Amino acid sequence: GWEWKMVGYLDMTDPTQRCPDSWQNIALPRSSCGRKSNASCDSLNIATSGASYQTVCGRFRGYQIGSPDAFQQWNNAIQRDIETYYVDGITVTYGLPENRHHVYTYAAGVYEINTSYGSCPCTGVGAPPPQFVGSDYYCESGNPGPGRSLTEFFSSDVLWNKQQCGGNEITCCNPPDLPWFCKTFPNPISE
Repeated sequence: GWEWKMVGYLDMTDPTQRCPDSWQNIALPRSSCGRKSNASCDSLNIATSGASYQTVCGRFRGYQIGSPDAFQQWNNAIQRDIETYYVDGITVTYGLPENRHHVYTYAAGVYEINTSYGSCPCTGVGAPPPQFVGSDYYCESGNPGPGRSLTEFFSSDVLWNKQQCGGNEITCCNPPDLPWFCKTFPNPISE
């Protein structure tokens, strides 16, 4: 039989926790981790220590800084595939580069109430996720709407927690398992 094994844990509400080296610490207004570069993706590799697995579960807490665009594609010349930038948010994958597979994505949209293409797809107007993401994603915004600074740290609205889902994104908070994701694969995976 299968048993559950925790392979990664980071709780930034615990003052003794620090961000992994590949991310930057953001101390104020809330202790959190962020990518080091505004124009890139920053990865964190979590080893499974050779264990086989068939189900992956987890959850994330996040805060919005500035104006993320969920699944909006700004440069049409760039193909959105799993090896390129395709989301403002957090994505879980397995496998090595050039053979990576999608597990789950937590996307951040620009506004809760505005009808912008950079909003979450669940608002009815946001850009759809790439085909390889399918329906394996959650999306939320911490920005209540236009008129707020697009450089602000929206620390009063934790993302992906079924709370403070206003305006058009009310349906974004309906998934029954949110904030948790669980994905089961047809065959065991060994890395």
